[in-house]
Amino acid sequence: MPLNAELEGKAYPAISFTVDEDHVRRFAEAIGDDGTLVPPTFATVPEILSGLDRVVADEDLGMDFTRVVHGDEEFEWRRPVRVGEALRVQTVIESIRVKGSHEFLVLRTDMDDEDGGTVVVARSTMIVRGGS
Repeated sequence: MPLNAELEGKAYPAISFTVDEDHVRRFAEAIGDDGTLVPPTFATVPEILSGLDRVVADEDLGMDFTRVVHGDEEFEWRRPVRVGEALRVQTVIESIRVKGSHEFLVLRTDMDDEDGGTVVVARSTMIVRGGS
């Protein structure tokens, strides 16, 4: 079943994500970081909570997650993430494209601080493999 291309542009409800010191410490230890700053890849945590979890569960999208491979990940940093801050995190289906028998789903996740300033914009590309 193909992805529902009519959902391109769909914005999932924003979530609030607090950058918890203990969570950052455990994440840093897991990736071998010294934890003096929030590791840049920590942004994947709110990105997954806001977007990937919801996309996988979105029956209207029609994605067969057993056929998905991660194609690309990109981050646009406006400033570092800070321990203790609350982020407003919202994911949008930026595009759905077909190339050959494969479908490419790009999610954009905006992470804004309490003043509305953008901290990080993340883009994740998932490839839904075609064929049988």
